[in-house]
Amino acid sequence: MHWQAKARAFTVLSAIPFGEGLHYALQRYVTRRLPRPEKQIRSIHTFAQQLLRTYSEYGIRPLQASTFFEFGAGRDLIIPLAFSAHGVKRFITVDIERLSKLDLIRSNAAIISKASGSDRPGIASWDDLDRFWNIEYRAPADARATGLPANSIDCAVSVETLEHIPKADIAAILKELRRILRPDGVALMQIDYGDHFKGFDPAISAFNFLTYSDEEWCPFQSRFQYVNRLRHSEYLQLFKEAGFEILSDRPDCRSPEPEIMARLAPQFRQFSERDLFTLGSLIVARPADQGKDAERTRANG
Repeated sequence: MHWQAKARAFTVLSAIPFGEGLHYALQRYVTRRLPRPEKQIRSIHTFAQQLLRTYSEYGIRPLQASTFFEFGAGRDLIIPLAFSAHGVKRFITVDIERLSKLDLIRSNAAIISKASGSDRPGIASWDDLDRFWNIEYRAPADARATGLPANSIDCAVSVETLEHIPKADIAAILKELRRILRPDGVALMQIDYGDHFKGFDPAISAFNFLTYSDEEWCPFQSRFQYVNRLRHSEYLQLFKEAGFEILSDRPDCRSPEPEIMARLAPQFRQFSERDLFTLGSLIVARPADQGKDAERTRANG
């Protein structure tokens, strides 16, 4: 399907009553993007293991004593399930809408339990998710105002969520994360900077949307496919303005594309080619002014 047709379909779904339910039905029974194939679930589980290794590198507490927080839970909770299977003490995951489906979670839990060798009990109810997997699912919930106590979270996680949130809301979320994270806590944020319509239309560049002004791009935005188009440097600045110290950023830099540069929208001409053609990054951050104390704690065991 051509990406513009896909965008129009999302716009229609966003405008009609019961659009969310219809969107899910299309994903489930027409495009069959859900439930995810086992190969994809195992791939996400492998990525979750990478995130856990990163946390072990920068965090202070062992997994068994750590509380994690995620925003943008989605439909099937693969990241929380994978973290739980590897022994985290508690995982709180929130979403602005109640999107998760118990049957998807149940089947994913069985796959992840097998892949991790954790032999966790099956999930027959929402209570089982908390009772057996130590996962607390909150939705609808606002990541800008979580209601969680200050300094109560060891690690904040998001995977390909921030790019779907407007800039002002990202600033508010990061401010809230700064509040709820412990002084020695860690934020792990994997962000996709590419044009998400590439997944529907292989004919376009992953940087196609950089050729559109905000006014030109607006008709292609919707509640089901909103992307903020922020570049890597802008995310780093948002973290710093919210009171974070960047411990590591791992940008996926690609070669500049002359055809994109030739049609680049004026608002993006201020960015370097490296910034423009960074496809994604894992940003690792800690509340600022706490780095020395955290390193001292880590050195003292």
